[in-house]
Amino acid sequence: MFKKIFLLFTAITLFNGFLFAEDKEEKFNAGQVVMHHVLESHDWEITEYPAGDGKYEKLALHLPWILYSSANGFEFFGSTESLVASGKYIVDEHHGAVYVNDGSAPAHHTGGEHEQAKTEPTPQADTTHKAEQAHAEGEHKQAETPAAHEEAHHDYSHLTPAMDFSPTKTVLHMILVAIALLLVFSAVKKGYDKNRGKAPSGIQSFFEPIIIFVRDFAKEYIGKKYESFLPYLLTLFFFIWFANLFGLTPLSSNIAGNISVTAALAFLSLIIINVNGTKDYWTHIFWPPGVPLGLNILLAIVEFLGVFIKPVSLAIRLFANIAAGHFMVLSLVCLIFIFGKAGESVGGSVLGAAIGVPFSIAIMCLEMLVAIIQAYIFTLLTCVFLGMAMESHDHHAEHAHH
Repeated sequence: MFKKIFLLFTAITLFNGFLFAEDKEEKFNAGQVVMHHVLESHDWEITEYPAGDGKYEKLALHLPWILYSSANGFEFFGSTESLVASGKYIVDEHHGAVYVNDGSAPAHHTGGEHEQAKTEPTPQADTTHKAEQAHAEGEHKQAETPAAHEEAHHDYSHLTPAMDFSPTKTVLHMILVAIALLLVFSAVKKGYDKNRGKAPSGIQSFFEPIIIFVRDFAKEYIGKKYESFLPYLLTLFFFIWFANLFGLTPLSSNIAGNISVTAALAFLSLIIINVNGTKDYWTHIFWPPGVPLGLNILLAIVEFLGVFIKPVSLAIRLFANIAAGHFMVLSLVCLIFIFGKAGESVGGSVLGAAIGVPFSIAIMCLEMLVAIIQAYIFTLLTCVFLGMAMESHDHHAEHAHH
C-alpha cells in the first residue's frame, strides 16, 4: 500500500513536469530529469561543476562506440562527438538507435544538438535554413508545432540501422559490480583459508551467515542435488543484491531497473530450470495425468505457456520494484526545484526540501531493505521452479510414505 501511494505521487510529479515543459520560460523539467536518470545512456554523466559566468560543465565518461554496417563494416569511435563528426552515422537521441547516414538527413547529436553532416546540402536542409534565417530577420510566420518539429528531426525510418556492439552505462556499472564481487569474495575466501577449523572473523563473519542462508533454502527446495546449482544461485543472489545497492549510490546507476538486465537473468534461470527438467516434469506439461482426454490439449497449452510466464514474472517483479524506488526518490528530490521554480523562489525551495528530503531519506532506507529482499525473492523462486522441474514420481512416493 505504501509503495502504491508513492507510485501515484510519482506519476503526478512526472505529469506536472511534462506540463511545465510546455512553457518555454520554464527552466526545469522534472519528467526529463527523472527519465534521464532511469533510462539507458551511452554517456555516464557523473555530476556537474561550476565553470564560471553561472555556467556548469558536466563531468561525464564518454563510452566508445563499436558499430557494424554493410556499408562501412566494423568501425570504432572514441566518443559520441567523433561519431557524429564522421558524418557516417546518425544517432537518434530518443530511441538510442544508430543509423547509417545516406545523405538525406543531418547528423544528430545525442545531447540534442543538430550538426550538418559532411554531405552536400539537401533541398530539405536548405529550406530549413532559409526558414530559420527568415525568422531571425523578424518575419512573422506561423511556427511549426513542437510535435511537428520533433517528428521532422526524428523520422529515420527510411535509414538503415547499424548493428551496435557498444558498451553502455549499465554495462559499465555491471562490470564495476562484478569487480566488487570478485574483491569481496576473494577476501571471504582468504578468511576461510585463514580460519579453517576456527570461528569466522572479519568480512567472512558477515557474509558466511548469508551464504549459509542461501544454501539452506536451496537445499530445501531443490533437494539432494542442490550443490550442483549453488554456485549459480549464490552468484545470482549477490549480483542482484550488490547491483541494487550500487543503484542507491549517487552514480546514476539503474542496473536492476533496466528490463533487459532482469530479462537476461530470468532467461538464464529459464535455461537452467528446463534443461534439468525430468521426464515426469515434461510429461506433466504436455500430457497431464488424471485429466479427461478433452481437457488435455487445453491444459497442455496452459502448462507450456507457464514455462515462459514464470521467468517473465521474475524479470518484471525485479524490474518494477527497483525502478519504482528510483522514480520515488527522484520525484521527491524534484519537488525542491518544482516548488522553488528552478531557483526563483527561495521559500518554495525550502518548502520542497522540507517535504522531499525527509521522505527521500526514508525511501532510501526502505530501498536498502528492498535491495536484499528482491535478491532473495528472485533466487528463492528460481529454486522453487528448479525443484518443481526436478521432481519425479519416486519423489512424490517418498513424501507420501513419510
